[in-house]
Amino acid sequence: MPNLKIQEAQLLFNKIRSNPKGYDLKTNTEGITGRDDKISFKLYRSGEKSIFEVTIDELTFSNSTGEWNNAMIMLENIIKKIEKETENIKVQQALDKLKKYLSEEN
Repeated sequence: MPNLKIQEAQLLFNKIRSNPKGYDLKTNTEGITGRDDKISFKLYRSGEKSIFEVTIDELTFSNSTGEWNNAMIMLENIIKKIEKETENIKVQQALDKLKKYLSEEN
């Protein structure tokens, strides 16, 4: 697996953080995954190290510098925030439907 330079990895991570909803972020047993229409990535722990892998054109590049422990925490917090926003939207939509239903005449 070819190495991903730290500067490129940091730029990509910042791009992901600036538009997290554009990457279909998920937390699973492997770590954190995401993708858009051009790249996919995985951020995971392997023993003491965290590894950032990026796949583009069916080639996977990786970076395992010490930077990624905090990055995983940041992305996990972003995912929780997005999930909470989504849940709040669903709750609000349900309340709006309930109000509409209650205002209808039988």
